[in-house]
Amino acid sequence: MEKAPLFFYNMLMKTYEKYLYPEIEPYEKGFYDTKDGHQIYYEISGNPHGVPILYIHGGPGGGASKNSRRFFNPEYYKIIVFDQRGCGKSQPSLSLKNNNSNKLVEDIENLRVFLNIKEWILFGGSWGSTLSLLYALKYPNNVSKMILRGIFLARQSDVDWLYQEGASYMKPIEFAKFTSILSSEERNNIVESYYKIMNYGTEKEKEIAFREWSRWETSLVSINQMNFDENDKKGNAEISLLENYYFYNKTFIPENYILNNIKIIQHIETFIVHGEYDLDCRPSSAYELHQKMLNSQLFIIKKAAHTIGDYKITKKLVEITNSLVK
Repeated sequence: MEKAPLFFYNMLMKTYEKYLYPEIEPYEKGFYDTKDGHQIYYEISGNPHGVPILYIHGGPGGGASKNSRRFFNPEYYKIIVFDQRGCGKSQPSLSLKNNNSNKLVEDIENLRVFLNIKEWILFGGSWGSTLSLLYALKYPNNVSKMILRGIFLARQSDVDWLYQEGASYMKPIEFAKFTSILSSEERNNIVESYYKIMNYGTEKEKEIAFREWSRWETSLVSINQMNFDENDKKGNAEISLLENYYFYNKTFIPENYILNNIKIIQHIETFIVHGEYDLDCRPSSAYELHQKMLNSQLFIIKKAAHTIGDYKITKKLVEITNSLVK
């Protein structure tokens, strides 16, 4: 994919950031010891006595950023941000040991107990929407509301759309680049073939696989041409290795687990935001979830795609968090 001119990329980011609250520093940050080999980085900003809201990043392996704190009124919300196992500031980086969906759910619950929070609002996008729903299904009494963006229901059809057949029809040139490192036989199961390279290839082969997986992801997330940094080896490795590992293992949950068990949480007030041109996570998933969630509102954002960096999505998310301020 041809890189976007840097000035154009910066213009997009400035457009997106103008809808966010000003930058804010955490008043508390540290690491939570999982007792099974991981140190989970967390930070808290905003009002120490405010309404707790948890930012759950995407990926798996996406990590949080300084802008993750900026979707919320800092005078009203107690803003909690953390990095999931194996990525961001959590340690050890890129670790697949004891890393699965159930472990991530338990990390969230243990963090809640550690921080002495009774219940909180979940704010999750993409894989963060999946993890929010999985957590709510296991601990429904600890969730007051959910704000979900770019719905990913973690079914095999969702993974196949993304990596095998679906998005490939919309981005044929980029998909050809993505599959160019594979033989024709290996292309019959792209996730599995990438898994073998990422875990058993030479260091050079792994580096190329991380780069091309990440490049493909980047090509799908926005209706605007996004800048891809092929030299960001750590970032490309985190998102690629962890995503591929989870999807190779079918996200460690039974097929259609979320919708099959949705009655447990259908009463929770939920706001669903999804770009109409999202090639990463299908808008139909957002509609299906909305149909099952009796206390939900669905917002299909016109002329927007997947990334939270699409300013129309950011604008709607901030409008929602502001609407809950009392």
